[in-house]
Amino acid sequence: MNKEQYRKELIEELGIHFENEYSLPPLAARIFASLVLTDEIGLTFEECLLKRGASKSSISTSINLLLQLGMIKYFTKAGDRKRYFKIADKNTFFIKKLEQALKKAQNESKMIQKVVAYNETYNPDKYVANKEKTKIYMDCLKKNQNAFEVTIEKLSKLEQ
Repeated sequence: MNKEQYRKELIEELGIHFENEYSLPPLAARIFASLVLTDEIGLTFEECLLKRGASKSSISTSINLLLQLGMIKYFTKAGDRKRYFKIADKNTFFIKKLEQALKKAQNESKMIQKVVAYNETYNPDKYVANKEKTKIYMDCLKKNQNAFEVTIEKLSKLEQ
């Protein structure tokens, strides 16, 4: 398999991942995947258009969505009227994703604690029956939260 064929397959695979993980439309996911595999030079609108083979309005809509989500940014070059697109700072992007995951785990933990409190008071049989399972699950959530916090801290230090 040559480099270009491998790149196309990887863009497709990444695109599917980004669709599922970030709830992106297929075209936006493929554009983002292309930008992930592009060097610091970035891609112009025209290059995105050529690589994806979609209409101008579809490409424009997808790029605007990625810009609004903070997943990509654009820059210009002196004497060149074109906008170049590239992924937003990777550390910032990773930190945002980890913060979202942390918040999700914290919210899950709060909800489980409320259910436990309810069952302990109003459903003691259910509370006793699920006590060990709930403890195991809550321990897992706590470990994940700690891992997210440590990783966010390490990445934040790299940004400074």
